[in-house]
Amino acid sequence: MLSMLLEKWDEFLNRLREFFRKRGYLEVSTPVLLKFPNLDPNVEPIQVEVRLKGEKETLWLQTSPEYSMKKLLSKYKRDIFQIAKVFRNDEHGRLHRLEFHMLEWYRIGEDYLCLIEEIKELLSELFGFNEFEEISVAEAFESYLGIGLSEDEGELREALRERGIYYKEGEDWETLFYRAFIEVERKLGFGKPTFLKDFPERLCALARVENGIAQRFELFIKGIELANGWTEETDPEEVRRRLTVEAKKKNLPIDEEFIKAHRSIPPCAGCSIGVDRLFMIWMGKESLDDIELF
Repeated sequence: MLSMLLEKWDEFLNRLREFFRKRGYLEVSTPVLLKFPNLDPNVEPIQVEVRLKGEKETLWLQTSPEYSMKKLLSKYKRDIFQIAKVFRNDEHGRLHRLEFHMLEWYRIGEDYLCLIEEIKELLSELFGFNEFEEISVAEAFESYLGIGLSEDEGELREALRERGIYYKEGEDWETLFYRAFIEVERKLGFGKPTFLKDFPERLCALARVENGIAQRFELFIKGIELANGWTEETDPEEVRRRLTVEAKKKNLPIDEEFIKAHRSIPPCAGCSIGVDRLFMIWMGKESLDDIELF
């Protein structure tokens, strides 16, 4: 069984690489150890103490190859992809691991809608899917919870109370949103893959925002989140503003080199996919436990 699993894993990775190479992407490899942590909302980086030339130094395991890949984009301006090992603290369970594989890619001169179409092609090749659903976050809240997604904390709190969704007094808007979002996402992607798109501005991450809507999407199959992508915000001062907010929340340092790289990053869109989860579904399994090689 393990030998067969190993062969299937090899086949799966090769199919992913072939898909992107056929479309002109260049495969890259970037550092796993970083001088500065990724500032990802809802993700905790892992700190590592090392000795360099006899001196102690603090480094960080990447939670995503995003920072390093964008630095490459700023210099070489090529469509690039990578299958990388990433690390996230306190991640465990049926669909989570401290260490896992992430597929990340960037397409020059395109937006998030282009990446949605590209993922549809990938899913068609891997699974034979030919029907997909696209729905905005606001539409999903209305359809699955009967909630009109409000930017007002009081209104959102009241909507959660009326629907019996648990929350704590004093929680901010973002926390309240994710209380409801958990109820939405578990209903997505049944029957056909679902692209949840057009996020509220408050949840833009590093996505471009237009008219109060973040050009961002997530992919769900059978209630499982698989992909997270967006049209990239390339204004360095806007990137600085967003990272400063996140750094203050977590009391973490900011990678100034990453911000500086945005001075020369071309217009582009980027996306990441959890490879282990995608492989799990490709193998017809329900848990990451079922595809463990070690």
